[in-house]
Amino acid sequence: MKTKYKIWFDATNIYLQNNQENIAYLPLKDYKTLLNATNEERNKYEFSPFGIHWKNLDEYLCFDGFISIKK
Repeated sequence: MKTKYKIWFDATNIYLQNNQENIAYLPLKDYKTLLNATNEERNKYEFSPFGIHWKNLDEYLCFDGFISIKK
């Protein structure tokens, strides 16, 4: 089964959930481009085999970077 991902934001973090329902997050303070982006800009992303790309923001986050796994 191919892994599918869902992402979302709150005021301080970006969250990643896979199809096994594991949730990981990263602090937005470490990614100023995403921190300062509008919701519209944040929602224009593409998944690649290794991460998430915001072409319009020239930002890329690797899945391996999401290490704070929560359930």
